[in-house]
Amino acid sequence: MLRDEGRLEDRISVGVLAKAFPREVVEAVVDAAGAREQRRRMLPAWLVVYYVLGLALFMDMGGGRVMRKLAGTLAWAARGVGVQMPSEEALSNARGRLGPEPLRLLFERVAGPLAQPGAPGAFWRGLRVLSLDGSTLDIQDTEANWERFGGPTTTTPEGTKLRGGFPQMRVVALAECGTRALVAASVGAYDIGEKTLTSELLGRLGPGMLVIADRNFPGYELWQDAAQTGAELLWRVSGSFHLEPDQVLDDGTYLSRLKAPRELRRAGAGGITVRVVEYHLVDADGKETESFTLITTLLDPGTAPAAELAELYHARWQIETAFGAFKSDLKGDGVVLRSKTPDGAEQECWALLCAYHAIRELICAAAALSEQDPLRLSFVTALDAVRAPIGDPGAFPPSPQNR
Repeated sequence: MLRDEGRLEDRISVGVLAKAFPREVVEAVVDAAGAREQRRRMLPAWLVVYYVLGLALFMDMGGGRVMRKLAGTLAWAARGVGVQMPSEEALSNARGRLGPEPLRLLFERVAGPLAQPGAPGAFWRGLRVLSLDGSTLDIQDTEANWERFGGPTTTTPEGTKLRGGFPQMRVVALAECGTRALVAASVGAYDIGEKTLTSELLGRLGPGMLVIADRNFPGYELWQDAAQTGAELLWRVSGSFHLEPDQVLDDGTYLSRLKAPRELRRAGAGGITVRVVEYHLVDADGKETESFTLITTLLDPGTAPAAELAELYHARWQIETAFGAFKSDLKGDGVVLRSKTPDGAEQECWALLCAYHAIRELICAAAALSEQDPLRLSFVTALDAVRAPIGDPGAFPPSPQNR
């Protein structure tokens, strides 16, 4: 039986998204989320997933324009094929029916390390180097978004709290330093701390990894839980950490203990042994500019020299660059997420994470073909290439009953 040439779902073409997120994967996460439509619609759930991904790629476009771009309406019209395009209201309703869960599951299904063994900057002494950090995204100034996510506030001299700016969503992510791929993420309200969101990522850690984090993250319980995954840790600590030397090692580093909180000590918890690495940065005149104190699970100076750990810590900035590309280049500097509902905002966030992954995957593939370091390839250039004319109308095969 010939397929219906006028059906929108058989005409969608999204180029790089089709490669990064094959239709069978998209349909699988739709089913896993329980988002499959109960009756035949012009906008089936799997198609709406691609539409939401398209919105993430084109944050400066309205929904109808994004759908027309994805569907390639002008190209079809040139061939005399008529297709009914959904209204903005229909697109908005379809997003609402879909919800955020399929996009979250899609990101978790496809995201992961991209560097191949031996890739420069991706590994240190056989360990895959990852970095942990968090950021926030501005969302639409609606009462529902304030209630779900909250945001920054200011306090008047009289003690009244006032909302400052937009409500915000907090994102904590794990990045692969050698590719700047975001391999895992957790999303929550503004008032949820980065340590709390990090606990949701621990299932993605394991042996063979080295995780770097800045001074916002160390704490007895999170360190203990992260170390128990088998991953090695290298985290900076703030000046508030009191680390008494228990044993000074040959290279000048020393072993110390993270003390359990009082309530845990009462329950019998003991200290956790860590190795402490202290060093200073100096300017061209030899003047000290900044001091660093790192703690690590790597206790043996012979297999983890202090100088190498100090140099390695600064790979943490790769996640700062990753978040910069994610927020300024992909989302758009100063651009507020478009959704007025909390579920819509969360859906957008996961879609942006998916789109970011697709572009990083493209960069890594291009780097492999040209034998280059993926960190030397421009994210903006790759994004421009993705946003160009989108591709082949046959990117998604029709469903079997329409062949």
